[in-house]
Amino acid sequence: MNNFEKSDIIAEVAYNKNKAKFLLRDEQMRLNNLMKQKLLRFLNEMIADKNRPETMKLFDAMMNDMHGKRVKDLYAYRREGNHVVALLCNSIPPEVVYGMGNFIPVSVCMGAGEVEPYADEYTKGMCSLARSMMGFLKTGMCVFFNLADHVLASDLCPDIRKASTIIPKISDDLDVYCAEFQETGKHKINLNFSGLQEWVSGISPGKGFNKEKLVVYAVLYSEIRQVYKSILGLRKNQNPPIDGKNSLWIQQLALVEEPKKLLSALKYLREELNNNVKENIGYDPSGRKKRIMLITPRIMPPFAEIFRLIESSDALIVCEEIDMGITNIGYTIEDLMKITNVENSSIEDSVRCIMENIDKTSSSCFEEFDIERIKKRISDYNVDAVINYSFKNCKKMEIKIKNINDLLNKNSIPSMALQTGYMEIYEKEDLYLDQISRFLNF
Repeated sequence: MNNFEKSDIIAEVAYNKNKAKFLLRDEQMRLNNLMKQKLLRFLNEMIADKNRPETMKLFDAMMNDMHGKRVKDLYAYRREGNHVVALLCNSIPPEVVYGMGNFIPVSVCMGAGEVEPYADEYTKGMCSLARSMMGFLKTGMCVFFNLADHVLASDLCPDIRKASTIIPKISDDLDVYCAEFQETGKHKINLNFSGLQEWVSGISPGKGFNKEKLVVYAVLYSEIRQVYKSILGLRKNQNPPIDGKNSLWIQQLALVEEPKKLLSALKYLREELNNNVKENIGYDPSGRKKRIMLITPRIMPPFAEIFRLIESSDALIVCEEIDMGITNIGYTIEDLMKITNVENSSIEDSVRCIMENIDKTSSSCFEEFDIERIKKRISDYNVDAVINYSFKNCKKMEIKIKNINDLLNKNSIPSMALQTGYMEIYEKEDLYLDQISRFLNF
């Protein structure tokens, strides 16, 4: 992770931004060093296992390039007159942004309690994810905010909606739009397409959505999600060829890395993991570790402490309910092609198909969940226990994990609920490690 040591790149890639608003360089370096230490601990623990797949080195390199080649490529893209769109919500499929024309989507930084205090003026009472996201913007510490000229949010999450109103108060360098949805019941939502289309037409005069490009990237991302699912599904094996920390590591790249490069690496990894299954190479050859299902909102490295604590307790995370823009995007490419192949079909029909088919039951934007599906996954993955985790002040997720936890316990399925702040889970690491270890001692 040598690129994360180069804090100068944070300001270097700020394209047409007022850098005078950023923190002073020395303070940026101090914060960068604090965050880097967590990243390195996470990485060093992952690579220490002798059975770690060799192909994971490709993902290590891509993660390193998040502060290197990837951001430099995006900077060059901006200099050529193109645009970068910062996504604030994992329920916005990136293919929709690619379908806007010369626009590239990136997911902005959300995971650092160190920067939360810098946005206190605006974010009191908001969840840790939204607070740290605004802290990254206020300090100038997020390379992807620094590269972007547009921001696309969603009102599905109250704190993300609020963040979209805060951004113009912090920075006048970004054009912000919050996509509007209406919940209609029966796990369905309706998109305010006319509002979205008006915004897209405004930032790409005379162009708007490009149906052909939208379909090309929908096909690409659908394949990416399918390969992800096939990789994650290999953890059903008694000796899983990949553990929870590495599974999270590869998922973090879904909304940041160039998609064709990401897909190629995923296919190489899938091939190696399938071979490892045949040769019984994995993370639990003795079959003695507790198999855990983790239900949580989006968490990203290097701050995925809950993954560390669980897998430091002689346990293995074999499946998650987590909205990383993979399992919570619910449309199928077959359904989309049926729509686009109809003569004179509209771009509205295609965009709605992609954006309205969000799996509400697996997303942290909604309180809904499917207990029967959770129980089936528990059975399919031979899960021993469930850990439900959320951040403080995320009201929907707090209600969701409490209700799931209560139902599982009523069904005699070992389940615990845990809620912390970002910094709290580090500051009280020993306490939470003991709590998790005692829960798993059955």
